[in-house]
Amino acid sequence: MRDSLRAVAAAVLSALALGASRAAGGGPPLVMLDPGHTASSPGAIGVRGTPEVEYNDALVAVLAPRLVRAGFRVEVTRAPGEELDLPGRAARATSRGAWLLLSIHHDSAQPRFLERLERGGRPAYRATRPIRGYALFVSERNPEARASLRAAVALGRRLLALGRPPTLHHAEPIPGEGRVLLDRQLGIYRFDELAVLRRASCPAVLLEVGVLVDPVDEAYVSDPALRDALAEAIARALVDLREE
Repeated sequence: MRDSLRAVAAAVLSALALGASRAAGGGPPLVMLDPGHTASSPGAIGVRGTPEVEYNDALVAVLAPRLVRAGFRVEVTRAPGEELDLPGRAARATSRGAWLLLSIHHDSAQPRFLERLERGGRPAYRATRPIRGYALFVSERNPEARASLRAAVALGRRLLALGRPPTLHHAEPIPGEGRVLLDRQLGIYRFDELAVLRRASCPAVLLEVGVLVDPVDEAYVSDPALRDALAEAIARALVDLREE
């Protein structure tokens, strides 16, 4: 994972430069990619003891150039190592007039379903039951809620076509979960209070790519070839959305 992160900044900067050159002639849609979390707030910790922020940065590094090749302009809310709060992420998407804000995350589970491990002297966590798949979140407090839902549907369809299942554990009636499922088949949830979604003035979707505390799912999202396939599925979904 750390070796791949060394190429994150270079890959993203290359994608941004290419996207800017393509935009000069006329203005393809701008996708604002938001790699969730920061070094000071690293997110979930999975079965390898690796913080979520590293997985988020690694996927954005391959997704950004893939979207540029698909004909989009691409910007990223924060560079690897940069600190940026949630309102700042939404503000960047709004100020740039983004066609879509796509926030990239990797998932965990409630503490009652986790056991603590140690990997290389670092804490790690493993789910005590299988919890696998992706999840998509939209906020009805976003001013472009309908467009956000359309984007989530396009993403869900392509992820299903890739063979990824949706995880439904966020709908369980337990503390910390109980989210409203808008589309059970596609794994789309309503989560109105997610700040990065509700504060953006453009369509916005948060994608939980996989569950880091599940060994099978963590292995999937860590595999470079499968990460490339995920990036391709996301790019195709946004092409579908653009062509609707």
